[in-house]
Amino acid sequence: MYSFVFITHGELGSTLLNVASRIMDIDVSDRTGFFSIEFSMVTELDGMKANLEKTIDSFLAKGHKVIILVDLFGGSPSNIALSLAKKENVDVISGLNLSMVMYSLEHRDDDTDIRTMVDGIIRSARQNITGAKQLLEKRDSK
Repeated sequence: MYSFVFITHGELGSTLLNVASRIMDIDVSDRTGFFSIEFSMVTELDGMKANLEKTIDSFLAKGHKVIILVDLFGGSPSNIALSLAKKENVDVISGLNLSMVMYSLEHRDDDTDIRTMVDGIIRSARQNITGAKQLLEKRDSK
């Protein structure tokens, strides 16, 4: 069983989860956490990290594995997340997009190991990134 924590610039994480849960018609509010970082928050990051750790620990205490989804590798969200990825049954994925969120929600009750889940989320993201025009041109040339 999985829980997910979104750490993004602005409201990206909550927006993507809201859209995905509407498309899929599911409620996962008890299995998700949101942390939005604004550029003016540099002085508040230590407090956010403490709240993030508390959220992750509460999910782990329920027996859930936790995947932290961040929008951009190397930014403040991923730096905070990576500092917590040392915990057992916690992993971080960067490059957040809607297909990743939908895959995560669809497989939230899977009993797979965390590496398999992370691989599935990343595979889903990659499969849904395409140059649409090139794909159509390739299809039409056959």
